[in-house]
Amino acid sequence: MMEGVHDFEHPHGVFDVHLRSNGRFFAPKFQCKAEWHATEAGELEINFGKFGEYKLTITDPATRSFSGAMVGKPESWRKMKLKRPFSTAEKMLMDSEWELEHPGGKFKIEFRADGYNHFVCADFPAHSHWSLSNDETATPLLYINWGKYGEYELVIAEDGQTMSGSAKGQPGNWRKAVRLGSVGNAAAVHEHSH
Repeated sequence: MMEGVHDFEHPHGVFDVHLRSNGRFFAPKFQCKAEWHATEAGELEINFGKFGEYKLTITDPATRSFSGAMVGKPESWRKMKLKRPFSTAEKMLMDSEWELEHPGGKFKIEFRADGYNHFVCADFPAHSHWSLSNDETATPLLYINWGKYGEYELVIAEDGQTMSGSAKGQPGNWRKAVRLGSVGNAAAVHEHSH
């Protein structure tokens, strides 16, 4: 299993990348529509959208380490190594539907694991996104930027089935949610360029 958070190294530094399910490649600091694919020969092919295409070969299966370069530019080398697998909370959040409750009622929301981490709410639509901090713990902090509807911070339970928090900086303005299930391949429908 190659899915998880990886260190992606290049001549000028290192940053996190995610190998997500269904061949989706995600870089929190360099968001774009991107894909990954493992070949039978043990190569990892990455189409990093506007950042280029890469081919890496596994160098150490035990540590899931890879080495390679930008396609056609061997001097533009890259190395990649598994940092950690996704936590249960992360896996349960990606491509999921939840019932969000607040002081005024309940409605459904979705978290897409696309190239931009889109947050979707049919009842209150806005161009919205989610991100995680403290994600190396079993109970990561979820941040939602819901456009004109504000910003929210909720802690996801270790089992990934519930979350609770509030509007950012307003602990009295509470929110809590329960996971309803997966949104499956419907996630691709919403994705667009930024």
